Amino acid sequence: MKEYKIIKQTGTAIKSQQEFEDLINSYAIMRWEVVNVFNHRGLIKAVLVREKEDK
Repeated sequence: MKEYKIIKQTGTAIKSQQEFEDLINSYAIMRWEVVNVFNHRGLIKAVLVREKEDK
């Protein structure tokens, strides 16, 4: 079973683009993968997916 998460970029400066990239990379460490990136009302958002862990 898969689980999904939506994350968004905060701010609009170039610095925030690097922070968004760093955020995506931090999720990659937790095995999240980006499946889509889109712009919604001026905010860049990314849809992430990973296999759900059995608990």
